[in-house]
Amino acid sequence: MIVNRNPTRPLIEVIGVTKRFGGVTALDQVSLSVQSGELLAICGENGAGKSTLMKILCGQYTEYEGELRLRGEPVRFAGIKDAESRGVSIIHQELNLVEELSIAANIFLGREIVRRGFLANREMNRRAAEILAQLDCRIPPETLAGHLRIGDQQLVEIAKALSLGSEVLIMDEPTSALTETESARLDRVIRQLRDQGVTILYISHKMDEIFRLADRILILRDGRNVTTIPRQDTNPREVAHLMVGRELNWDQQIEPPPSRRDGEPILEVRHLFRRWPQHPRQWKLRDISFTARAGEIVGFAGLMGAGRTELFECLFGQSSDELFGDIVVQGKTVRFEHPSQAIAAGIAMVTEDRKRLGLFANLNVRQNISLMSLGRDTAGAFLIAGRREQRRCQSLIDDLRIKTASQSAAIGSLSGGNQQKCVIGRSLLTQPRILLLDDPTRGIDVGAKGEIYRLIRQLARDGLCVLMASSELPELLLLCDRILVLSEGRLTAEFTAAEATEQAIMEAATLAPR
Repeated sequence: MIVNRNPTRPLIEVIGVTKRFGGVTALDQVSLSVQSGELLAICGENGAGKSTLMKILCGQYTEYEGELRLRGEPVRFAGIKDAESRGVSIIHQELNLVEELSIAANIFLGREIVRRGFLANREMNRRAAEILAQLDCRIPPETLAGHLRIGDQQLVEIAKALSLGSEVLIMDEPTSALTETESARLDRVIRQLRDQGVTILYISHKMDEIFRLADRILILRDGRNVTTIPRQDTNPREVAHLMVGRELNWDQQIEPPPSRRDGEPILEVRHLFRRWPQHPRQWKLRDISFTARAGEIVGFAGLMGAGRTELFECLFGQSSDELFGDIVVQGKTVRFEHPSQAIAAGIAMVTEDRKRLGLFANLNVRQNISLMSLGRDTAGAFLIAGRREQRRCQSLIDDLRIKTASQSAAIGSLSGGNQQKCVIGRSLLTQPRILLLDDPTRGIDVGAKGEIYRLIRQLARDGLCVLMASSELPELLLLCDRILVLSEGRLTAEFTAAEATEQAIMEAATLAPR
């Protein structure tokens, strides 16, 4: 590990950096400095410039105005490998694994260990296992990355960065897909790294993480510095206010959940079982039964691997093999072989993995939104009625307040919160009666979260049945009429809004099913 030879001088400095994309200024004269061994949290709404700044620091963006200094010396990285060779590496928010390769192969990708002209797979597996052990992760390093759930894939990304032994480690939303247990595990690793002198730049929208880990907090808004403040001199409410330029009180702005016990039952699940394809004697879901009503928001809590996503996949026709039990939609027993059948029956789903499963990067905003409802915009057998499609998309963009330059803008040009609104809007254009939301606010800022919270509440008031899985207990407590808790594929508790507390939910989530 490289050691900063002058501990009184900032290890890394950003001086007046400006970055433009065409006519859009993403960063405007941004400056910061970080000392060796310090953890600097970087906060701001989606689109504030946080990720752009980090991509400059890690060498991904090489064209910009301003200056970077590393250990007091001016530097301009030629690329990511150049930055890594100088001790700077990044863990991206969006996963970047090769799913067809093993965990070990992903960790050492581009830095493979070779003995006598052959890959030293045993050695790479051994070293990968050691790195994973630092994260308290016991997954065999020979496991293919594509077979992992999103939370485990995020841990592999972290392990890859740790394997570089970097002096400066940039973490862009590293816990966005992790459970509380996995996040606590990462906290321990971060503290170990800081004790070893590693400098960490940490992007997160989770205020509890920021105030648990940070030494100082840098706040960006609209691509500009707002302030940098020691953690002990501020509080979460002030940071949120500085991020968005207005006061945020979601608990007061969002109407509390009404009682929906007398609503019309629209979905019934009776004794649902689902096997593991690789382990036919083991169950992913075991004896799941519940009823959901029109206008009700039903929350699903549980640790990673508890079965929340697997349950939603069953309801949406993504997993009909090895499925037992009954699913009843509006009084009719159904067995979907494909999501298109679920959509036709009035069910829509928003995936937890926005980048990999929710967005089509090669399509523009309008095409991403209208993709699942093109049958409503046809003029003849094979032609799309373009004007009708544009009107429907524009109406939805206006209703959801999606911030985009135009319908033809690249979907990647939107902030994370606006991308998520597009994914939700695509589902709404199918006119569902039941909406499945799997971690719908993962990786988006507090301002965008508030807008999505209000949207969910409005959809319920309009009579939609919303099933919502989330790793963040406060948002379940804020939004849901009822909360069902899963543990190891089985329901362990059900709470009304009045009964639910974080402690009670966590106790049920860690309860071993009988």
